[in-house]
Amino acid sequence: MLILEGLLLGIVIGTVLGVVGAGGAILAVPGLVAVMGLSATAATTSSMIIVGAAALSGAARRVKSKNLDIKTGITFSLLGFLGTLLGTRLVSLFPDRVLILLFALLMFAAAIGMWRNQVTNKEITSASWPLVILTASAIGVLTGLFGIGGGFLIVPALVLILGVKVKLAAGTSLVAIALNSVIAFLLRHNYWHLVPWSSILVFTGAAVAASFLTTPLAAKLPAKDLARAFSALVVVVAIYMVIAQGLK
Repeated sequence: MLILEGLLLGIVIGTVLGVVGAGGAILAVPGLVAVMGLSATAATTSSMIIVGAAALSGAARRVKSKNLDIKTGITFSLLGFLGTLLGTRLVSLFPDRVLILLFALLMFAAAIGMWRNQVTNKEITSASWPLVILTASAIGVLTGLFGIGGGFLIVPALVLILGVKVKLAAGTSLVAIALNSVIAFLLRHNYWHLVPWSSILVFTGAAVAASFLTTPLAAKLPAKDLARAFSALVVVVAIYMVIAQGLK
């Protein structure tokens, strides 16, 4: 039964990734908890597999068009390594219920950021590397703790701090997300036994396939309206998570 649920969830999350271009983990973790019945720790660990594979697939599709900067993406990810390490260490300090409530707060913040969605390029004369390291580390903490890719934070950081062109930022962020996910998953080796591997692999395969097939739709739909519709959905799911925890 979990395999069927994993397949259906994978199709839904992959479609979101393909059409919206981000936000997979924001919905993947709640889905793994509410639909597949995983604990918060198992869900956030499993999410790294799904998010990493989906990001890698998305990055691979952009290599031919050169809509990504692999070197910058890898550099940004590695600069946040200590943050990712800290995030994975923090997992054991929070009970599942608290972790889910914190994740819900993160969802509200992500929804607000995606609703505003007004990132534009500005002239960067020289990158502020202390700020880059601080930002990359903060995103690393979120990845290690919540199992998210952090694309909704990485894209603005690349554009506003490093001066990466908006067109390149989305693809470049996929490189950072994929590497962040791999690093965080390896650091979470103590929790691998919690992952329902067969279901998660089905989930991941379905998500990657659905993302691949639905990506062309993104160019045909208004990006701003998509982002706002997705933001509203994220808020609804976050409210559901808070209410569900309150009823336990």
